[in-house]
Amino acid sequence: MALAPLYYALPVNLPFLGIHRWSVVVAFFTVIMVFEVVRLWKGITFMGLRPHEKEQIASFAWAAAGITAVLWLCPHDIATAALIGMALVDPLAGELRMSGVRDGVTLPSTLVVYFVICIVSLLAWEVRPALESLLLSVVAAFLAVGSERIKTRYIDDDFLMSVVPAAAMTGLALI
Repeated sequence: MALAPLYYALPVNLPFLGIHRWSVVVAFFTVIMVFEVVRLWKGITFMGLRPHEKEQIASFAWAAAGITAVLWLCPHDIATAALIGMALVDPLAGELRMSGVRDGVTLPSTLVVYFVICIVSLLAWEVRPALESLLLSVVAAFLAVGSERIKTRYIDDDFLMSVVPAAAMTGLALI
């Protein structure tokens, strides 16, 4: 998932295929969703699938939906920050929780890691002034880490951690 922003390295029109790069995202999303429909229909399970995902939409499908939405709807610098942040901070937060680390350590550490990923990503694109990138990164870090803490069977944090901060940064950047 952290490689999703490599999408922006592709030429807008893929000369070797004669298609727009957006077609790659649509194909990615379609393949994942078809696989997920068949998996749910046939009751297929595999290694890495969490027990509660046996009869509900799996996190990889939610992540694919989030990646697709963010790549489609958000500016490239914001999409890069949100997707790399989600891909690295979500597993970090989960591992810290599983190892028994207290919330007093988990929350600040994941906030700092997301913030650093976000500010570095935004500044690397050189699209926005540094102060704007700083403010967007602070807001995104709190929203992403807050989204990761939401546990419900109706929507996965892999989707929320990419879409919520990306949507907020995009909205704030328009002001």
